[in-house]
Amino acid sequence: MIMGLNHSQFLLMQQGTKSVEIRLNDRKRSFLKEGSLITFIDLKTNKKIEVIVKKIYKFKTFCELYKSFTSTEVGSATNDSLEKMVNDTYKIYSPAQERNFGVLAIRIRLIH
Repeated sequence: MIMGLNHSQFLLMQQGTKSVEIRLNDRKRSFLKEGSLITFIDLKTNKKIEVIVKKIYKFKTFCELYKSFTSTEVGSATNDSLEKMVNDTYKIYSPAQERNFGVLAIRIRLIH
């Protein structure tokens, strides 16, 4: 599966800092399972990295999701509040999308 990733999040994943990707539980992601391969493409540079899905966690809301992981695991700053992480996510996904699909935390491991 191929997924785009903004530049800053791509770099964090490439460095191994970010180990959990956040997505809607939409039709495309419904095909993911443990062991699936994902190619992330940096939306700024078009560079690619490959990862393997280690585990998938399902949540109803981004708030629930972010309470289950550290901020660095999900690509946020260590001092980011829960409110900031949720509000930042709403710049990408709307609250209506969150209600309609639910959300996923995808624990990944880089393939070297």
